[in-house]
Amino acid sequence: MIRLFIQEQHGAYSVGLVIPLNIDQSRYLGAVMRLGVGDEVAIFNGIDGEWRARIDTLTKKACHLELVEQIRPQPDVSGPVLLIALVKRARLEVIIEKATELGAAKIQLLITRRTNADHTNVGRLQMIAQEAAEQTERLDVPEVLAPVKLEKWLQENTDIALIYGDEDSTHAGNSIPSMLTVLKDITGPAAILIGPEGGFDEVERDTLKALPHTVAVNLGPRILRADTAAISALTLYQSVCGDWR
Repeated sequence: MIRLFIQEQHGAYSVGLVIPLNIDQSRYLGAVMRLGVGDEVAIFNGIDGEWRARIDTLTKKACHLELVEQIRPQPDVSGPVLLIALVKRARLEVIIEKATELGAAKIQLLITRRTNADHTNVGRLQMIAQEAAEQTERLDVPEVLAPVKLEKWLQENTDIALIYGDEDSTHAGNSIPSMLTVLKDITGPAAILIGPEGGFDEVERDTLKALPHTVAVNLGPRILRADTAAISALTLYQSVCGDWR
């Protein structure tokens, strides 16, 4: 069954409620998927769970769905926040897609001292997250937040455990604990920080080390690209602290 995320809120969902779709979704159902009046789709809004809905009216530019029944209730969202320094567009889009699949609750884009770019198309990235949620049967869509400087985020978010990879962990003889070891002690909300392609500079690393709520973790013996690091870290988190347990 086709799944659609409904961003606009139309009150609490209930049987019989009629939901208007936006023009893009209307064209998708009618012109692309060739559905018609009476056909059914699944919809979710991140609040009221997943619902089976029947096409009530359909034209070239408009479609209305009537809610038939709730398929799944809305689960609690308990995934980590992913902090990702801006990287090249293709890799960043992969990170957004995979982070959504792996249950990131929120994705914050960051600007660091070695970031190669200071802007990106946040709207496109949000759409990638939405499509990934629709395809993977997720019942919410993580918000993709516009880039901010790392220092600003650290100053404004002091109440959440922050896990970050330390480049020194790739050197022989280091004493930095593995991510699995650190995750076993995480009991509340957590954020995972993935740095830029050039790594953190010395000032940023000193700042991270000095904060009481940040924990450096061992990246292993190999240098990981940002997309590989993000996917690996989220997988480990879900295995130890998340919904893979």
